[in-house]
Amino acid sequence: EINEDNVIVSSGFLLSNLRAFSFYAKIFGNKGRNMQINLKHMGADSCWETIMDMHSDYHQNLKQHKYTYNQFVPNDKRMHEFMEIEKPTAQQVKHYHDIFVNEIYNENDLKKIDDKIVNDVIPKMQMAIDGKIKPLANKWGIKLPEQLDIVCAYGCGGSYYYSGEKPVILFRASDYPADWPLYGMFVHEFVHLLIEEPIIIKHNVPQDLKERIVDLICLETIGRPVQEWCK
Repeated sequence: EINEDNVIVSSGFLLSNLRAFSFYAKIFGNKGRNMQINLKHMGADSCWETIMDMHSDYHQNLKQHKYTYNQFVPNDKRMHEFMEIEKPTAQQVKHYHDIFVNEIYNENDLKKIDDKIVNDVIPKMQMAIDGKIKPLANKWGIKLPEQLDIVCAYGCGGSYYYSGEKPVILFRASDYPADWPLYGMFVHEFVHLLIEEPIIIKHNVPQDLKERIVDLICLETIGRPVQEWCK
């Protein structure tokens, strides 16, 4: 059950005081307005920054846990070569940066699924947020953001971050299969954004359990089985 006072997941893990959601009242916009969802595309230098961030994370963290970098970078052997260099020199970084910016980056790579996002996914998200999530957010004391940016980059999959105080879903669009589900992924990442500070960070929730909590909240707040709202 999910209610104002607790979140209970199947593992028996209990996170008390869901009123901590009120933290977001300090940074989110007026809850009476419909949230605007914007679709954007990263420029070449911003995409390169995400590649550099992933390079660092891969060698400092992901590699030791047997994770791959493939879904986070362009599907190009030269970028894979760069990712394998644990401690690249400044000259090597510049070399691969120039290759990416001048030979690999193409904004059209990031626009392959734009029509589906604009005409199908965003309207569904707005309906779910306005009809299901907003009433619960009001009950919990959250003010939903006035704007949410969906920012397209290279790779395959989704993640989330804050740009200042603005929530952002990072959609790695270039290699995302057109027939894979999108709506559920975006709702999933949006819920991540909402609970990150007041629950996940506050209670030091590990990654695997964090995903289970997000899935449960999605299931309960959207009111439909996961396999349905992911379509």
